[in-house]
Amino acid sequence: MESALRSLALDMLADLLKAYSPPGHEEKAARVLQDYAISLGFDTVRIDGAGNIIAEVGYGEKSIALIGHIDTVPGELPVEVDGDVIRGRGAVDAKGPLVAMFIGATLAKEVIDLNKHKVYVIAAVGEEGDSRGAKELIRQGFKTSGIIVGEPSNNAIVLGYRGSMKVVIRCSSLPSHASSPPLEPPVYEKLIDIWTRIKEKYNMFKAQLTTATILSMHCGDDMRYSVYPNEGYMLIDFRVGIEDAIRSVNEYLQNIVSQFSHCSYSILDYTQPVKTSINSIIVRALARAIITEGEKPRFVYKLGTSDMNLLQSCSSDIAAYGPGKSELSHTNREEITVKEILYGAKVYRNTIKEFFNLL
Repeated sequence: MESALRSLALDMLADLLKAYSPPGHEEKAARVLQDYAISLGFDTVRIDGAGNIIAEVGYGEKSIALIGHIDTVPGELPVEVDGDVIRGRGAVDAKGPLVAMFIGATLAKEVIDLNKHKVYVIAAVGEEGDSRGAKELIRQGFKTSGIIVGEPSNNAIVLGYRGSMKVVIRCSSLPSHASSPPLEPPVYEKLIDIWTRIKEKYNMFKAQLTTATILSMHCGDDMRYSVYPNEGYMLIDFRVGIEDAIRSVNEYLQNIVSQFSHCSYSILDYTQPVKTSINSIIVRALARAIITEGEKPRFVYKLGTSDMNLLQSCSSDIAAYGPGKSELSHTNREEITVKEILYGAKVYRNTIKEFFNLL
């Protein structure tokens, strides 16, 4: 049994990694995963309008959803199998956890009542981009009793993610000759002053707090003329702390930007932070599952943002967990071991069983 599972995990992940799938180009990987899901014996397997792969087992009213993502960040890497180690783009983030979810749900068929319970395993598209897969599930009105989001977590239980907000701040000033004092502060001074104030407030890299990072800044268009730049902008990425809110960041920006003439800002997009209770059913089920496998549960909050931020609208009983070293995500050294995948699969199996016992 263990040998067959090892072969399955290795082959399944290697085949998925060979199907390079950056956001917007997940179709080939989706077909590969669909074929594996059918061979694993899921009751139904379908691909929805956004491209999400949705597999189901069981027929009961009580349900749990294991939701990972099949897309990866851009930048294809060679797929290598070195004994127990598998390398390639998405090995860690997040095709490795996705393989563990599908295997774990298959194993759970032996330990739950399929007439009373239903397990969804969903491979969402676009998580590394605009999260169109998660947004499509929300648009469809998808609801379930509990959700585990499959992200590499070093086998820790993730209780929350920071939110995000991308903001453009634009400033203008009166044209002035560069050989003379400007008629008003140049746009670059305004932008730098605004950024200095933002950075002084939002500079602590902790999950509970908000941080801000400049993604780009631009002033002036043509260096042939001796004039101060009179148009400029900067794009700022706010990561909104778990103990903070989009509203409070917005209020701070209103106060700061309004102090500078001819300056304004606009919010391009935002995602609220998410925080789940350590006493929630899904967290307790994950903790029991990890203990069953002989380990001590660990609880963490993440500095980034994931589909968990959006999917909390599908179930408030939500947490994230997955095999793989999260520090290797988005790097050129993505790798995971078959041992890690199978350990994660067993935790998913145990969690499904414990979750239905606790409901």
